Amino acid sequence: MDRPTIIATAQRLLMEIGPTSMTMDIVARSCGISKRTLYEHFPDKRTLIMESLNDDRDRFIKEVVRIFAESDTCYEALFSMFSLMLKRLNKRSQAFIDDIKRLYPEVLEHNDEHDKATIAHLSGVLTKAQGEGYVLPAIDTHIAAFLLINQMRALHNNPKVSYLDLDIVKVHDAAFLNFMRGVSTIKGIDYIEEALIKRNKQKTQ
Repeated sequence: MDRPTIIATAQRLLMEIGPTSMTMDIVARSCGISKRTLYEHFPDKRTLIMESLNDDRDRFIKEVVRIFAESDTCYEALFSMFSLMLKRLNKRSQAFIDDIKRLYPEVLEHNDEHDKATIAHLSGVLTKAQGEGYVLPAIDTHIAAFLLINQMRALHNNPKVSYLDLDIVKVHDAAFLNFMRGVSTIKGIDYIEEALIKRNKQKTQ
């Protein structure tokens, strides 16, 4: 069995049962290989977990790049990207989220340069959306990008979400939609409503 297949199996197990419950025995058994063979590829569990998480992040980045390259408008790209984010979030069990925060905090850390680049990219997308007529011209896109990114992080790390038994995916979805409505022109609002109608139709099919 090759490394990519093992990593894919580990990614699935991590999302379903979390890092604590995912043992090397379980990974080996799920892959149909011996634990000795597994250790030949990965010296320890932490290495396997970190490589699996890094691979998952890299795949996500590549998919985001593809979305922006193939989308006709910035709003189409933004909504497709956020839909992808929600799908990823929906696959993550509470055990995964809790374990990552407790045992692998470095996965959630964002340095200043990373934040600066992320905000600059989103600001650029929103500025382009202004030119397309979807975002209000008076909006400071740099501040708007900062607010959206930090709001999403705050929600993701907010313990009250699970304490109040709220659906984390629905919470993020509501926050994103409220933000987008707040910065949108009438043309942007129309796009949002059409996108929601289309999404609801897909759910009922």
